[in-house]
Amino acid sequence: MYAFFQKHAELVELEPFLRMLSQRPDILITTQSESIAVEFQCSTIPITDVEARSAGYRSIDMKPIWILHTPAKFSSLPVGVGTFDFSRFHESFLTHTSPEGYFLLTYNPQTERFHYFTSLIHVAGKRYIGIHRTLPLSMQIFPFARPKTPTEQEIYRYVTLYLSIRNQFIQSRILLNKRGVNNPFLRMCYELRVMPTNLPKWIGLPVLFSESFREHDCEWQLAFLYYLRRKGISVRTISRSQVRKYVSLLEEPSEAKGKACIAYRDFLISATVDSCQNRTVIDEEKIIQLISERLLAKRYEN
Repeated sequence: MYAFFQKHAELVELEPFLRMLSQRPDILITTQSESIAVEFQCSTIPITDVEARSAGYRSIDMKPIWILHTPAKFSSLPVGVGTFDFSRFHESFLTHTSPEGYFLLTYNPQTERFHYFTSLIHVAGKRYIGIHRTLPLSMQIFPFARPKTPTEQEIYRYVTLYLSIRNQFIQSRILLNKRGVNNPFLRMCYELRVMPTNLPKWIGLPVLFSESFREHDCEWQLAFLYYLRRKGISVRTISRSQVRKYVSLLEEPSEAKGKACIAYRDFLISATVDSCQNRTVIDEEKIIQLISERLLAKRYEN
């Protein structure tokens, strides 16, 4: 990688000592406009260490770039749309650019290939739907190539996977019920008089900012509707301040969760859904539209 950067920048240093930080970046790139500290991370370290080192570089006006060694379980994955399980450590290396969204860039020095995990949509826990692409070191550029726009066929694959995972989630909760477990999701379904087997498709949708919730979309969206029902608030009348109050009651409140709830509220209003007893049917085309809106991206470019 040192040799690669030497081809693309005038001044490249290998493990220089930065006296003001008492740190040694793996590679330091200096251009006319900026200094870039490149860290190639081969092993798992505390996320707090990553954050502290990045903050240190920024404090002296250096841009940090972290490149993760491609995890062994991802190296042989086929290219294309698929599901990926990222640990909290992997997630700490996710990069967000506009309009490409979230992606993970890794490098395998044995095969000399970059692995891109792009157009990521979080579905639950550690699981994401995304696109895996690879790029040989010989074809890489600097600044690094940007993610491509998903094709129409790839978006249809997203929808198929998303609905399949949604069905798996619902079936897993029904299985819990058969085992006699008083699951909170099933309890909310019971009190809202919604059969889990017939859960309307407008509960469990990939709206903007839904990645801020670790739970499956079905769970947090049902919980939001359950709260509205208990408080006697309609979907059409809930205000932003009321949404903020709801989010403040969650275990891990955040501004992003508030934005997700607002995005979900706005969708329900546009679909003329006002309660859990609403019989509005959301077809697959609407889900395609929602996923398409989240996957705006550009072709590989500088």
